Amino acid sequence: VGDLFLVGRGDPNLGHRVLPDRPRPVNEEPADAVLQKLAGQVAAKGVREVAGNLVADDTHFLFEPFSRGWEEDDLQWGYGAPVTALAFNDNALLIRFAPGAAVGERARVELEPSADYYRLNNRLETAPAGTRTRIYVERKTGSKRLEVWGEIAADADEDEDSVSMDDPPRFAAELFRRALDAGGITVRGQVEVRHVTRVEAATRPDAFPQSPARVVLAEHVSQPLAEDIKTINKFSQNLHVEMLLRTLGAEVKQYGSLTVGLEVLDEFAREAGIEKEEAIFADGSGLSRHSLIAPRAIIHLLRHMAKSPRFETFLNSLPISGADGTLDERFTGTAARGRIRAKTGTMERVNALSGYMDLPSGERLAFSIMGNKH
Repeated sequence: VGDLFLVGRGDPNLGHRVLPDRPRPVNEEPADAVLQKLAGQVAAKGVREVAGNLVADDTHFLFEPFSRGWEEDDLQWGYGAPVTALAFNDNALLIRFAPGAAVGERARVELEPSADYYRLNNRLETAPAGTRTRIYVERKTGSKRLEVWGEIAADADEDEDSVSMDDPPRFAAELFRRALDAGGITVRGQVEVRHVTRVEAATRPDAFPQSPARVVLAEHVSQPLAEDIKTINKFSQNLHVEMLLRTLGAEVKQYGSLTVGLEVLDEFAREAGIEKEEAIFADGSGLSRHSLIAPRAIIHLLRHMAKSPRFETFLNSLPISGADGTLDERFTGTAARGRIRAKTGTMERVNALSGYMDLPSGERLAFSIMGNKH
């Protein structure tokens, strides 16, 4: 074949789930299992050589990796990962920290699933037992250098967090190239990444022109949307909801962009009885400080959903008090355990909880509690 395209269509579930402090399944597949299966499908079609480039096609969404109001400090972490149509591994890497073999030695710092994705400058030292562990991580936006320093006590347990990828479509394509090579398919050209920028979309007649006819050699079908909504709500997965917002724009108005997705969201808010001044949306996740919403608007939403034919899907996506998601360690040992299904909202100096509580009387209460500047 000439060029081979790896096309992203907004599926956020390729690769592992990158959720620190969550138990991982035993005998899980490798992170690139989906890419290996795609490579296997290509090989099964009889392809043995790609004469041209391997193209990471990220053009299903407008290239807007970050929303207005996202703070620079957030962009280095998994919860601030760049938004792309071709996403892999939650567009983040898991970073693990563990004490070294002896006091004074460098601590162990590891990245998964790719240890060499960033140039890692490890200055994290092993401190005496009982020392307060202080770990600092820094990566400048657009940089491939990861700085880690501080100290970790010799008796400390292994710790972990997630750091965002710098260029997720390229990373996915590089892993796909390895999978092709392992399957006996040689790529003669380079890895190329294609985006649609805002200026390109604004200055040509068709912002998202139709691709020329292509032969489909392999495909992966995403899991049902209801399952991903569980991931979004139970674990506050910012990337997935940002991708869903752009997918709404693409599906409802044939334009996969942040602005058009927000238009769809605004229209839904009016349907739910939320007045314009009660909710201002700048992104899908609420990571932007420009996104503002009143508790009353949340109550309108909760009441609207309670009357919706999709209510059970919505309710089942919410964390359960003392049981799972972001509420797994909250309300334990209280009468409220298992009675609350609610979504958390947490930023620096902001703490919110909104959802439903089943009362002993059998009635269900909708509530929204928001604490700002605390």
